[in-house]
Amino acid sequence: MTVESRSAGDGPAEGGGSVVLLHVEPDARSAELLAAFADRFADRFAVRSVGRMAAALDAVDEVDCVVTEQRLSDGSGVELVERLRGRGSEVPVVFHTTCRERATEAAALDAGADAYFSKRSERGQHDCVLDRIRGLLDGEGAGNPRATTTAPDASGPSSRASLSEE
Repeated sequence: MTVESRSAGDGPAEGGGSVVLLHVEPDARSAELLAAFADRFADRFAVRSVGRMAAALDAVDEVDCVVTEQRLSDGSGVELVERLRGRGSEVPVVFHTTCRERATEAAALDAGADAYFSKRSERGQHDCVLDRIRGLLDGEGAGNPRATTTAPDASGPSSRASLSEE
């Protein structure tokens, strides 16, 4: 599965072009939802979706940020982050996942993920994810201690963010 949401002339963020997000999501509906939201409501984002960790590892050098599900058919989001960090990639990685276990959240952040969001059915979840990505790419929180927020309306930027149900 590959879903792309790009406008004509989109390119890497360098030089003022679009920010290219790699969405690692095995569920086609979830992939289409983020791509449609970014296309309709978020300026400067282009979304490329793949369904497997192997495809993500092949494509990561061409993107500005990775958004991943934890549960992948050929591995996990935590494994993806470990492999990326192990090969020296500093691309920001944001989890947007159905996995709400605190142990998984901790493992993701310890492996080098920059934020962890649990998927929810409420309004605003994609706004929170994309706002966090904007902050990461604009340098907010770079090099600061990791912080966790536990509610979608938490205020203030943090270098590491988490939105999960209690």
